[in-house]
Amino acid sequence: MCGRYGLNHPDPVLADWYRASFIPELKPRYNIAPTMEILAVRDTDSGRMGSMMRWGLIPYWLKDMKKLPVLNNARAETVAEKPMFRQSFRQRRCLIPASGFFEWKTEGRRKQPYFISSRDGAPFSFAGVWETWDSDTGETKESCAIITTECNALMQPIHDRMPVILLQDTWDMWLDPSLRRDEILLSR
Repeated sequence: MCGRYGLNHPDPVLADWYRASFIPELKPRYNIAPTMEILAVRDTDSGRMGSMMRWGLIPYWLKDMKKLPVLNNARAETVAEKPMFRQSFRQRRCLIPASGFFEWKTEGRRKQPYFISSRDGAPFSFAGVWETWDSDTGETKESCAIITTECNALMQPIHDRMPVILLQDTWDMWLDPSLRRDEILLSR
C-alpha cells in the first residue's frame, strides 16, 4: 500500500528528467496524502506533459461523489480486470514522480514510519492510471491512482505491498496505450 509520499525535486529537474514539454510549477512537498492534487506525467498529442490530478481515482462512470470508495491504490494483480480501473489501465496510464514514499511497520502496539528513496536521491516514478470525471453540473476533475504490487526483498521486513516503481527505460512502453497487459509484463 502507498498512503504517503514526497516530491521535493524542482520542476526544471523534473521537466528534464521526464523529457516533458510542460511541468507545472511545484513547491517541495514532503507529506503528500490521498485526495491531494499531485503531479502526474502522461503522453499527449503535444508530447509528454505533467498535470495536477487528484490522488484517488474517480471512475468516469461514477454518478454520486458521496459514494466514491477510497481508490488511491490499484493492485497490479487485478488492475486490468477490476471495473474501477480496467478502462484507465487500458487507455490512460501515467507516471507519478516521487522523491520517496512512506510505509509504516507495526512494532508491537505502535507503527514506525520508514521513508524509502533512491540511494542517489534521484526522482523515480510510480506506475499510475488516470481518469477524467465529468459531473452532471459540468465540473471536470482529473484523478489518478498508484499501482501497487507484492513487496520485494528490501521492503518485506516493513510491509507486504509497495508501489510499482518504473525504471526510466520502461516509461515509453508503460505510457503506450496500444500495449496490452500481457505485452507489458512479458517485455520485462
